[in-house]
Amino acid sequence: MAIWLQGLLFTLTVVAAACVVIALLQRFAPPTDRAHNNELGTTIFELLTVLYAIVLAFVLITAWENKEEAGQVTYREANELVDVYWAAAALEPDQRDEVREAVRAYTDEVIEEEWPAMRDQEPVSTEGLILLDAMRAPVAGAQTDDDVVQARLTAAEDGVLAITEYRTDRLLQAQRGLSAAMWTVLVPGAILVFAVMLTLGTPTRKYQYVLVGLISGMVALMLFATYQLEYPFSRSGATDPVAYETAVERFDYIDANYAHDELF
Repeated sequence: MAIWLQGLLFTLTVVAAACVVIALLQRFAPPTDRAHNNELGTTIFELLTVLYAIVLAFVLITAWENKEEAGQVTYREANELVDVYWAAAALEPDQRDEVREAVRAYTDEVIEEEWPAMRDQEPVSTEGLILLDAMRAPVAGAQTDDDVVQARLTAAEDGVLAITEYRTDRLLQAQRGLSAAMWTVLVPGAILVFAVMLTLGTPTRKYQYVLVGLISGMVALMLFATYQLEYPFSRSGATDPVAYETAVERFDYIDANYAHDELF
């Protein structure tokens, strides 16, 4: 189901539930009889809504920024993989092939194994670390007196270290959601705002439906967005492994179009 349709259905469900509560409340206490509550109730309602809106907006913006940052990390990691693949040309043929096979295996591991684990918020295996060691070993053991070749080897070694750091960042971001304490603020806070809103008097019964429906619908929509953005690599707004799939295409292009001598 499309994410916009999920959001619409969730919002409509919350609004419908709010309307049911209003209908039950109006049977015992019509809103036209509660006008005397407005002086104090409006002050409390405005205070609560402002505080709640600030907290909810901050959380939503933070979740969005985390998702954007997670996407950028994937592209940085993928670019480093391509750079290491290029730099491996400075090695002897056997060592070069060993590094490139490890780079390809690592990229496949990310796409086929680590990505589903991140999507399901499960721990990933240590296979990725083993493949990183397989990339690093031939580079670390290479020796040369050629300054150009040494520069490429140094770049390859630095690239492997950068990949390790980006992988760590990616895995941490995959598990970094809102704390239980924050959800304890958001959900009960929404219920509290709704409860205070019900105490206010309105000129007509229909006006109360409109007031409560609009505010509860907006809060529900923002909570839905926060929930979907909470984990960058899972749920409906999940980041895709496009960067790594593009890297694989670049590996193939490098192999098909550039000979060893053309890489220097």
